[in-house]
Amino acid sequence: MSSLAATQADGMYIPPAYLESGAYKSKSINQFAGSKGHNQYLQRSVCRFELPFDGFCTACDAIVGKGTRFNAHKAHVDDYFTTKIYEFTTRCRACGNCEFKIRTNPKERTFDYTSGIRKKE
Repeated sequence: MSSLAATQADGMYIPPAYLESGAYKSKSINQFAGSKGHNQYLQRSVCRFELPFDGFCTACDAIVGKGTRFNAHKAHVDDYFTTKIYEFTTRCRACGNCEFKIRTNPKERTFDYTSGIRKKE
């Protein structure tokens, strides 16, 4: 039994255009349909981020503790030799209008609070 027959035996729907175009030879059904992913992490580059240090919001002076988890937008902003530098963007939970930006720092092997939040001294 071919793999195509096995998927049909499992009751999965295969659109006729997928079979007629011959795309089944080189693409999956999701690639053929133009899917970009099935969750927010794959669609909009959102990731779960945990603060590495204690800090204060610059707008409302609320304490943001180490280990506080946020859904953050992850973006590649620069390179340090071959290592990628990422920037994580999220909002303050207390006031909601201050935007935190945190960058990886591979040279110092740490994270830098770039805007919206300052490190607790």
